[in-house]
Amino acid sequence: MSEATKRCPYCHEEILAAARKCKHCGEWLEDPPTTTTSIRNPETLVREALDENYEIEKELGRGGMAIVYKAKQRSLGRDIALKVLPQGVSHDKKMLERFHREARSAARLNHPHIVTIIDEGETNGVHFMAMEYLSGRDMHEIIQEQGHLSSQEAVTIITPIADALAYAHEQGMIHRDVKGSNVMITDVGRPVLMDFGIAYASSEARLTQTGTVLGTPEYMSPEQARGTEVEARSDLYSLGVVLYEALTGQLPHSGGHPMSVVYKVLHEPYTPPRELQPDIPEWLEQVVAKCLMKEADDRFDSCAMLAEALRNEDPGEYVEIPSPSDSGDAEAGPIRLGDEDEAENQPAQTQIFQSKDLSDDDSASEEKSSSSARRSDGSNSSPQRQNLSIVRSLEGTADWVNAVSFSPDGQFALGGGNDNEAKVWEVVSGDEIQTIRGLDGHPIAIDLSSNGETLLTLSSESTLQLWDLETGTQLHNLETSPNSVLTACFSPDGNRVLGGAGQGGTLRIWDVKSGEPEFTFDTHEEPVFSAAFSPDGSRVVTGTGQGALRIWDVQSGGQVMELDTSDWDAAYVFSVAFSPDGQYVLSGSDDMTARLWDAASGKLLRTFDRHDGLVIAVSFSPDGQFAISGTSNLNVCLWKVSDGSLGYLFKGESGEGVSAVDFSPDGRYVLSGTKERGIRMWTP
Repeated sequence: MSEATKRCPYCHEEILAAARKCKHCGEWLEDPPTTTTSIRNPETLVREALDENYEIEKELGRGGMAIVYKAKQRSLGRDIALKVLPQGVSHDKKMLERFHREARSAARLNHPHIVTIIDEGETNGVHFMAMEYLSGRDMHEIIQEQGHLSSQEAVTIITPIADALAYAHEQGMIHRDVKGSNVMITDVGRPVLMDFGIAYASSEARLTQTGTVLGTPEYMSPEQARGTEVEARSDLYSLGVVLYEALTGQLPHSGGHPMSVVYKVLHEPYTPPRELQPDIPEWLEQVVAKCLMKEADDRFDSCAMLAEALRNEDPGEYVEIPSPSDSGDAEAGPIRLGDEDEAENQPAQTQIFQSKDLSDDDSASEEKSSSSARRSDGSNSSPQRQNLSIVRSLEGTADWVNAVSFSPDGQFALGGGNDNEAKVWEVVSGDEIQTIRGLDGHPIAIDLSSNGETLLTLSSESTLQLWDLETGTQLHNLETSPNSVLTACFSPDGNRVLGGAGQGGTLRIWDVKSGEPEFTFDTHEEPVFSAAFSPDGSRVVTGTGQGALRIWDVQSGGQVMELDTSDWDAAYVFSVAFSPDGQYVLSGSDDMTARLWDAASGKLLRTFDRHDGLVIAVSFSPDGQFAISGTSNLNVCLWKVSDGSLGYLFKGESGEGVSAVDFSPDGRYVLSGTKERGIRMWTP
């Protein structure tokens, strides 16, 4: 089952219900833990820092990138809006440089439908941008309150915004975050485009590099979602999403978490606007369709042409509207692997992809794709496969990282460090906040209890230890074994620890509170390379050094079943995972393959084949819609479970491979540990 979530009261991003601090804006949701460094109230800090020039009156709102206040400019006595970076991100030098560079670039824009930048700078550690104060409501807020707009109202709002973007593009500025909440309708009815906060000046050396995805997933263009270079027509796509939202009251693509949304933006059609609101004119539906084409070359050539089409009620050349039957944009639900008869009689088929198909050799890639993307029914399908870059490297890691994990609330990343250490980093900042010392060897497994208080480490010397996360002190030494313990994890409730050994195949559970062993499972003669609890903690799946997969009952300690591995050539099952609903098992093995199994029948359902290396690590996304596999060639592949298609390739540098992977609980990030160059965090 998926984790309970809530909205941050400051930036309104979705976070886990148990979170004490927002991972997006860095603000504490309750009193922060006592530290030697005092944490001041953010508004007090801003008031004191900027008091000489600006009088803060009230907070207007927050987002993941900034806090906005209404203030009075003392020199001129006029109302202004002050945008400041929150404390949680003000340490990031690249973000600060980008913030100020882009504020100066945006200040050059002078257009009646673009918010005017008045000043920017840094005073007493507070980084700010001052802009004209606008009284009104944003378009997303209006739609949330009253539903969709009439066609005439939507055109009246979007046309001047298209003019504004056309002007910005002529000045070399691309917005990159056009969305309903960035379109303000003032009290006198003037549409104004807000927040060039993640825009860039195309004429200057950019800090926002190809491969770093910025923006809001529902409004992203496909090229932006891929992390590739974007140009003006990316903003045009996003404005098309805003127009669709205005006309229908819905977004063309939405889903359970950002990765689901991005996949739909890249691969799936949307529901035609007239299917939702039949009174929308046909010409206007054509305009929307032309904006939302997945290839930039198929859209309008510019936002100026979009504005002209809206004014003249003439979309130009006809484009195909998605048919209702083609639309697969329902909310993410249970994994569907085909009808029951098919699943009962034979394994579901999957498309076969090779990671090396994503090489820079376009001609070779095209030739390989044409053959490898052929479905079992003989048809061809060549979905776009993305090649994304690392967005953060966690400092202080070892050269050989065999263990990574996110905390249950998603606030922290855990992994192996240098000199037989385990380290904990804050996700929002990348800062190291805790180092656990005293491990007998290099950490090869690491996990955090469900309450976030107890850390589990398994070292290369087969020492299994529990630690108090806050103090870094050891609580229990569960086992120092000559039997080469190779895998360990907490139970879902955090009350038990599961560990499996290589020699002798020992599989054992310990009580966390006492540190004493509870019981050993029935004879497990083969070396245990991997093990995982089911989401409800009632079962355990193990992978062995002789290519076997077994499911065990936790209460009795007895074997429930052995999965049907008769048709495979694997000798080592390096990693296993249960799906979030407990219905499926995912495995990674030495035959360069990841596989999906039915946990009730033990039958093979799907094969994720033709990796370029041994599949050393596997994991499910929090909603179960995606699987990730880390390989010995340093790539992390993301697969869509329902059809086996390869959605992303997180391609690392040359090295000795990915030894551990984990999804963040909200599905926004993937963490990988490598045998070279430490720990990396990726994002779709």
